[in-house]
Amino acid sequence: MTSYTVYMDQLPGLLELWAREFQVHVPVEVENGIYDFVPWRKSEEIAWEYDVAYNPLKRFFLPPRETLLRFDPANCTAEVVCEAPRQLIFGMHPYDVKAANQLDTLMRKDVPDYNFITRKKNTVIFALEPAAVARNAFWASVDAHKVDAGYDLYWTRISSASFHVEVSTRRGKELLLAAGGLELSTAADREAARRAHQRIVKESLRDGLKYPWRETSDILNRAWDSTLWQHRARHCFSCGTCNLVCPTCYCFDMKEELDNTLTKGERYREWDGCMMDSFSRVAGDHNFRPHTRERFRHRYYRKGKYILDKTGQLGCVGCGRCVSGCTSGIADPKTVFNELWEADRHDS
Repeated sequence: MTSYTVYMDQLPGLLELWAREFQVHVPVEVENGIYDFVPWRKSEEIAWEYDVAYNPLKRFFLPPRETLLRFDPANCTAEVVCEAPRQLIFGMHPYDVKAANQLDTLMRKDVPDYNFITRKKNTVIFALEPAAVARNAFWASVDAHKVDAGYDLYWTRISSASFHVEVSTRRGKELLLAAGGLELSTAADREAARRAHQRIVKESLRDGLKYPWRETSDILNRAWDSTLWQHRARHCFSCGTCNLVCPTCYCFDMKEELDNTLTKGERYREWDGCMMDSFSRVAGDHNFRPHTRERFRHRYYRKGKYILDKTGQLGCVGCGRCVSGCTSGIADPKTVFNELWEADRHDS
């Protein structure tokens, strides 16, 4: 794999070039210790050492609200809508790249989601080696510390003034060399990048799953009647925050609205979450998961079994956003899965 050394003072010119073709988004510190991705501007200070973005990056492929259809009821006409801007996400950590890859796999199954696929196709991803581990993160213990695909360039900061950049796609190489030739990386730079990766993985492994993540589905096979579900769910507010900040949740609700003249309308979808009471309520006001315990259990079976059985990947990338956003502090997959594993060991 071809790699280059890029110096910090070369970046402003490159970012200007990229911004002519794409909507460029970069990580910044929006509040003290809170990071998010925002549109790049010359005055923006990029947070190269951010630990985790507060909002999930799935929003670039699956917006919180997205218009799918505009219709005219009087004339019985409709037009399909697919807004897919050319965008470049600079600084996506490996676990978020892995989450995007998983969504891509799921959105292509059965009936392919055209809007998602088009948005993903129009997006350039520059991955960034993490330099810090968020307080609730455990991504290395679920193999989300590395990705082999789904990005165009992989950046690793190897000094205060330079990056080691691995090329993954032709598109990535063309963008990297847009301002002219760059230095090929040296053996010393490659070794510095390898050590940076080893250091951060070691830090992430300090507090993670206590067992091989592939065993999660088997553990859940025997955990349906566990008392853990009720014990934890009694503290749950069913707010759905854990769903909304999760980078691999993709459930949505479909709605239609007319404007105030009743002459034009649109069909749109917006994020929904299985932890909310309304999610499983159907016609006749019937609810097939009326109790919080059932919704709480479903979420973990979704993450640890259903997606794993379907794709071979755990439906959790260990980013820690869910427990960071949980008012009650009960939404931590690592803690739930470890407790179930401990109980399963003692029952065996």
